[in-house]
Amino acid sequence: MKPSLNFLSASELAAMLRAGEITSRQTVETFFAQIKKQNPTYNAIVTLNEAQALAQADQADQARSAGKPCGPLHGVPITIKDTYRVKGSRTTAGYPPLKDYIPDTDAVAVKLLKEAGAIIVGRTNTPTLAMDMQTDNPIFGKTNNPWDVKRTPAGSSGGCATALATGMTSLSLGSDLAGSIRLPASFCGVYGLKPTHGVVSFEGHIVPLPGEINGYRTLAVAGPLARSIDDLALALDVLTQPTSNDRNVAPLLADLGGNVDIFKLKIAWTDNFGGVPVSAEIKDKLHAFVNKLAQAGATVHKLEPQGTDYNEIWELWGSFVGAQGNYEMSNLKRSIGHLFSKNTLKNIPMQRKIVGPISVPKLMQAFELQSQYITKMDNFLSEYDVWLCPVSATTAFKHHAHSKMFGDFKIYNTPLQVDGADIHYYVATQSYTTVFSTTNSPVVSMPIGLGQSGLPVNIQVASKRYSDRRLLAVAKVLDNYTDKFLYPLQ
Repeated sequence: MKPSLNFLSASELAAMLRAGEITSRQTVETFFAQIKKQNPTYNAIVTLNEAQALAQADQADQARSAGKPCGPLHGVPITIKDTYRVKGSRTTAGYPPLKDYIPDTDAVAVKLLKEAGAIIVGRTNTPTLAMDMQTDNPIFGKTNNPWDVKRTPAGSSGGCATALATGMTSLSLGSDLAGSIRLPASFCGVYGLKPTHGVVSFEGHIVPLPGEINGYRTLAVAGPLARSIDDLALALDVLTQPTSNDRNVAPLLADLGGNVDIFKLKIAWTDNFGGVPVSAEIKDKLHAFVNKLAQAGATVHKLEPQGTDYNEIWELWGSFVGAQGNYEMSNLKRSIGHLFSKNTLKNIPMQRKIVGPISVPKLMQAFELQSQYITKMDNFLSEYDVWLCPVSATTAFKHHAHSKMFGDFKIYNTPLQVDGADIHYYVATQSYTTVFSTTNSPVVSMPIGLGQSGLPVNIQVASKRYSDRRLLAVAKVLDNYTDKFLYPLQ
């Protein structure tokens, strides 16, 4: 029995299209059929580009028949998170004032994917302005988890991850500031890459809002989600192509390591950042995976970078988000906001520095401290091929209601349950991801199997900055030792 086109990788589809085994129209129609059948249940895709996509599929087939040069994603259907400009396609970022916004230009990353031949079939759901760890907004409502519709796929790239795990797309473009690629990949059991900061253009992403200055000069990245490591590597090659539309991107290091041999790998790992609890099913799965790697011949050490103060890193992340995300806000307004929120945020290190005044000297001190931690992390990862750790404190949790609104954003005061313990929403979802956002490190979120609950368990695989290609090569070897599973609709 032939596998469904819907669950083949983008790399496999591209190869079949090049060989003439399938047509672009046939492939695109197959994905639209899946979307129409499954999306009412999962609400992953919020805008369809059907007429345009089918016309492009016909053009792709004609070009191939005529022997014209084809890009690496020629005729392959993909989706784009509803935070990127896509020419002629409604782009809302889940923000009501943008509900009818139709850009007349593409974001740089979108343009590169199109130039590679990809066909955009639709836009995936996101929380309002991509600022939540669940995927829900006033325009389109909430996205459901493929493994249990009562659970969240996480956020903010939750629509991307659900679309992949339900066979509604072969590849999706997401974004990550606090774990917004890595956490949805984990909750849905797919693969996600947070690239090194600055190697993929962020131009054309919302936020900032159209016409506003982009304040996010650190931390935030664009990156792919997929159902295989090969697809992450393919997408990374496309997204890091030089472009005259954004000369600010930095080049990646070439992977000069040759074939990756499990016997030569030096792997560091940990199951604990700063005492933040991790559920037993995640720990058990991580421990079993590490033991497999050791038995296969890898050198494995449980350790962390010396002198790491996680609370300091988390506060540093919050300082940057607060200063850069609200760069136009006066310190008077920041002080008022801090006065009303300090008691709520005092036990949440990622959040307590987001609200509050910040001076230029304090911001410069934050940059200096970030530089020190970048050096410390890269030095640590110079001794090891990768560092393995959890993605979050818990697997996919049930849709979690917010306590109140602060402007357009949801505030969560009701804790999540992690093995019966009360853990704050942001502590549980951001503690293990924001560390690598702060150090600008590339990270793969990859599934290693299903936990005792039957839900996917992912881990983070981190490496030195600019070594993204080598990271993916190592991750592909590690992927051989994971427990494989089928997706619920597969």
